Formats: sequence, structure tokens, C-alpha cells
Amino acid sequence: MVSNREIARLYDKYNPNKIKSGDRVTVSIGYKYQARVVGLELDVKNSKVYANLKLVDNSKKHPIRVDVSDCYPAPSPMYVGHHNNG
Repeated sequence: MVSNREIARLYDKYNPNKIKSGDRVTVSIGYKYQARVVGLELDVKNSKVYANLKLVDNSKKHPIRVDVSDCYPAPSPMYVGHHNNG
């Protein structure tokens, strides 16, 4: 059994860009696309953290589960609202 403290260390180790659930990200897997992280899953056996995504453009056939190391914080807000003077 792995303790909660060890799980937290593994998330930090396998998540180099410090992506969290709810973050808006740019995914780069040979091509780039925008998404929002809806959850993170730790895979201890394969030493990876996977990001479960909600796509911005649902008309495209992009993966919705990717290695979190392929995700980078989005440079600007994807959705402009009244909080951003938009």
C-alpha cells in the first residue's frame, strides 16, 4: 500500500509542468490543441500521470486522455468573459 504522502510525491515527480485539475492547457503531441483538465490519474506501474481532458473544439478527433507531461499551461484565457473585460 502506498501512503498519501508518497502519492503526492509521485504526482509532483511525474507532473513537471505542475498541471492541476481545472487548468486550461495546450496539449502538444506532434500537433497542438487546447483543452481543460477535468482530472488527473496516477499510473504507478508505468510511472506516469495522465490528464483527462475536455476539448475546446469537440468537432476535432483529439485524444481526451494524455500524459500530463504533454500538457502546458495555456498562454491566455480560452473563454473571454466579463471578468476579463471581454
